[in-house]
Amino acid sequence: MANGNSNRENKNSNIPFYENENGLFAMPADLSQATQHRLIIPPPEASYEESFVYEDEDRWQKPLPAARRPVQQDRRQTQSMQRTTDAKGSWNNLTQRVREIGQMMRTGGNNSSGNNAGQYFGKKPYKSWHAYLYVGIITVCFLFMSIIAVMMMPQMAGYFWKDFDNFAFINGELLPYDREKVAMFQQYRDYAARDVIYPGVFIDGISVGDMTMEEAKAALSGSAAANQQVNTTPYSVTVAIGDKTWQVDQTNVPAVRNLGNVLERAYAIGRTNTIDIQITQQTPFRQRVNQLMDLRMNGINLTTDVTYDTEAVRKIVNEITAYVNRDPINAQILSFDYKTRTFSFSDDYPGIQVDSEMLYERIIAALDAGQQGAIVTTNLALTPASITKDDLTSDFSLIAAYTTDTTSESNRNTNISLACQAINGTALLPGEVFSFNKATGERTTDKGYKSAGAIAAGQSIEEVGGGICQVSSTLFNAAARADLEIVERSPHAWPSTYVDRGEDATVNWPNLDFKFKNNTEAPIFIITYYNDRKMSAEIWGLALKDGMTIDLESKVIRTIEPSIEVKYVQNPELPFGTSQTKVKSRTGYVVETYKVWYQNGQEVKRELLHTSTYNAYQQVVEYN
Repeated sequence: MANGNSNRENKNSNIPFYENENGLFAMPADLSQATQHRLIIPPPEASYEESFVYEDEDRWQKPLPAARRPVQQDRRQTQSMQRTTDAKGSWNNLTQRVREIGQMMRTGGNNSSGNNAGQYFGKKPYKSWHAYLYVGIITVCFLFMSIIAVMMMPQMAGYFWKDFDNFAFINGELLPYDREKVAMFQQYRDYAARDVIYPGVFIDGISVGDMTMEEAKAALSGSAAANQQVNTTPYSVTVAIGDKTWQVDQTNVPAVRNLGNVLERAYAIGRTNTIDIQITQQTPFRQRVNQLMDLRMNGINLTTDVTYDTEAVRKIVNEITAYVNRDPINAQILSFDYKTRTFSFSDDYPGIQVDSEMLYERIIAALDAGQQGAIVTTNLALTPASITKDDLTSDFSLIAAYTTDTTSESNRNTNISLACQAINGTALLPGEVFSFNKATGERTTDKGYKSAGAIAAGQSIEEVGGGICQVSSTLFNAAARADLEIVERSPHAWPSTYVDRGEDATVNWPNLDFKFKNNTEAPIFIITYYNDRKMSAEIWGLALKDGMTIDLESKVIRTIEPSIEVKYVQNPELPFGTSQTKVKSRTGYVVETYKVWYQNGQEVKRELLHTSTYNAYQQVVEYN
């Protein structure tokens, strides 16, 4: 190792050395003592190995101990080792070039070597004046940016220079900063930014400038003009129909003022732009400022409108219609004089129908026109009564009557008389139904009814109100001959002696009833009375058309013979050794009853009215 050092000192004694535990190495060259030359100098033609000092010991040339590797290596490991070998070769080449550059820097180099370096790296020789050029350019740019910053100081930072002009970029142009114009602009901006209605705006002649929306609403709501417009009568229409009038004004049709919409319009004035700006060079702000200035000079007046509630008008029309509209009222029977057998009648009244749609449209038209004191009417449709007083006076007469003979039994005749009195004088309007049980009510002793013979369960019994079936049967015959509609009728258990078979109508409280309906267009009047063992029923009304009369005709279509055997039934309540007939033997019948129309004594029509069945009864005798 000492020999190696001697050899290197002989070659270049100016190179300092560094020694550590691994050996002796050459120190880097001191660039401060080197002469000016190109930054990169190619190596001399001499071998580069002479430019560095190496240890002569054999350990530098001994290979590093090989690392343990897996016995099996796949293709990927082989490629990785290949890339590692290539990287090591590139690193060695780079190391070799660095060493060459270091050697040239220590030797100082010369022009020829500098030229060789230029040729080695393929670049032109470095020139020192480039640095001064770069520095100059940077300085000029800095000064230019500083000037711009100074000029833009008012716009960017709000700082204004006192000794020289200020500038600002506006819409891509560099414009001088005019203090007076800026102050005027700020004044306009503050003026336009206020949250009030701008001066020069009037509503209904009242200035609302410099007022907020709430202040303007309060001022207009409490103003005399507003009160006059809303609280007084801006419209008044009188509806007259006949001798009745209805008033339509603010008391029943509330007035509504569109103050809110007008206030919004007032607030928007000066805050919007028009399409005219598209053909000018004005900015939107300049146009609004011009509007505000013109508003201060000329002003603008907005007016509110008072409208009415159409639903309230419709309600009034409906009330008028309900009051005026009525159906025709036919003449009615007022009284009947039994002595003279004459009637008195009420007046008839035509029906009235209001054209409600026409009335509504006329009222709306008068209100839209702002008319005060206008009188509105409408057409009335009159419907004459179907039965007039004149009709009843001239044509009201006896339509049909029927009379039956009663017995001499006093209690029975009393019951018949009481039932006639309950029914007598009954008037039926068209469409109404007469009910025997409803007209007489329950037959009780309190009403004066007495116990008399009656039919129940196929046998004769004594009951209160017995005998009134003769009243219902007689009335049935009169109603059928008056061409009234029979609604409910039932035959007796066996045929009655006071009417023909099939022409009776039994009743019993409350399950059996006799009903008929007034199916004519005129009222009918019912007269029933008992006199001298005769019971009569009369139907008064408009006479049948064309002089027609109706009669009933019945015929037996089948006879039902009873059993000839007598049925004996023991009755312990009877005295011992006595008997009595409980049910008599009676023959049954099936009877058809027809309505027959006659004109001038000739039959013109016949139709089946109903079929009656009277059951046959076996004789029943009770004994004890």
